[in-house]
Amino acid sequence: MNQPRPPLAPLSLEGESVLACDCELFLGPDGPLPMAGVSHMRLAEVTGSVLAELRPTQVFLPLFAAEHDAAMAIEQLQELGYQGRITVLAPALPKPRLVERELRALGPGTRLVLISP
Repeated sequence: MNQPRPPLAPLSLEGESVLACDCELFLGPDGPLPMAGVSHMRLAEVTGSVLAELRPTQVFLPLFAAEHDAAMAIEQLQELGYQGRITVLAPALPKPRLVERELRALGPGTRLVLISP
């Protein structure tokens, strides 16, 4: 019988300004990868003025969300002029590096990392 895994220790990104879009289930206090000091919001709420106010150095996105996928989110961030790092959280994938290359080709290049178990 499989027992649920305990959550990972909270991550600290000291000195970073992190924005997590549609990731509360993963990165929130009760999620499997809790992160302290993260601004959580829906991608639909992210505007140029929000980015200017928060000045995130890193944005976390799910590969798939209810209203969008990572490709759509990356395109929106690029259109808004976001130049920081992007981390995409994905479920187990058969070829995660292929997916990562495709997402990087949308504009962020090596500023993008895909995390998949």
